[in-house]
Amino acid sequence: MSKTLRVLMLADITGEGPDYHVGDEAMAQVAIERITSITPPQNVIMACASPEGVPGTYGIRAIPFYSTTRTNRRRMLFRRPHSFAKSFLSMLYNLARCDVVFVCGGGNLTSVWPGVLESRLNLFKWALRMKKRLILASQTLGPFTPSHKTECETVLSGAEWIGVRDKDFSEQQVSSKVHFAVDDAVFLRPVHSQETSEIIRHHPSLIALSLRRFGGIDTDELNTICATVARIAQEQGARTVFIPHHAPNKEGDIKIARQAQHIWPESAPLIVLDPIPMATALKALTSECDWVLTMRYHQLIFALSSGIPAIGLYVDEYTHAKLNGAFEQFGLEPRLLPARSAASELAPLVEKVRSERNLFREAAGRVAHEALEANLRPYRLLQGSL
Repeated sequence: MSKTLRVLMLADITGEGPDYHVGDEAMAQVAIERITSITPPQNVIMACASPEGVPGTYGIRAIPFYSTTRTNRRRMLFRRPHSFAKSFLSMLYNLARCDVVFVCGGGNLTSVWPGVLESRLNLFKWALRMKKRLILASQTLGPFTPSHKTECETVLSGAEWIGVRDKDFSEQQVSSKVHFAVDDAVFLRPVHSQETSEIIRHHPSLIALSLRRFGGIDTDELNTICATVARIAQEQGARTVFIPHHAPNKEGDIKIARQAQHIWPESAPLIVLDPIPMATALKALTSECDWVLTMRYHQLIFALSSGIPAIGLYVDEYTHAKLNGAFEQFGLEPRLLPARSAASELAPLVEKVRSERNLFREAAGRVAHEALEANLRPYRLLQGSL
């Protein structure tokens, strides 16, 4: 273990609490455990928007880092110059004290999230000016606007490592060399909580459902998906468990579930996880389900890495690329549907993936055995072994 290597990590996490985001936290947890096996926890600091819960959850220090567009940064400079100066000097101070900036998944570099993209590119520019090493792992790149693409090309050319989790889409977005590896969350260790253990004990046949409001999809369309799932569950004699991934202030995914609970029959009501358990427990619960339907990328990763048949619902190019990339990681034929086609096309696809259960199991076993070394390469860089 290196006692001098100082790492500034970057992730969209909050630690355990009301703003917990399952996918981002899953990747960060794996990255933190690996990095703190290389250098002591006191040498690692996490930069994120809500740092308060990070030390208690992961045992490392954390500082605020806010995602905001370039326009808003300029506005802040003129309207709140003291706050702007404090934020800017804090960034420079923490960059000066680190050896490596390590970006561990989450907050993908895409014009879909311009505030995340532009704030991260700004940090990367300063890191490179200060001769700091820049390593990115478990990313999805793009799609980009033309101006963002030009900026990314320039900045990412200075990165020591760009690790992406889809074989084709991200590689087409930039000319810099990218390195494919499966998502860090593939290697998240599943650990049941008391709540998820009780669910499994009382309900031996489960269907996992994860929905989100994104890409213009509305409540009626989400409820149509829910009605289709409820009907299939009833035909299979299974219970449906709604697995939320992000629900700040009881909104987000949990609100979708609460608004749809009336769709399920009283004899087999929808099971809703509220509050959201830790990612380790949700992965453990997923591994016990019969099959999974999800709009959430990391729910798909949890299913595929556990050998569970799964279907992804997409709403646009960005979500299609992410979900397609999950199947690519496991060498599986993508089982994807446009969200608006679920009512007519879901049932036959469910039967198809259930008939392919052995393929899903084989893929999970193969990836666990064969993909670990490639996934570890950015972490090996921290040890200087590449």
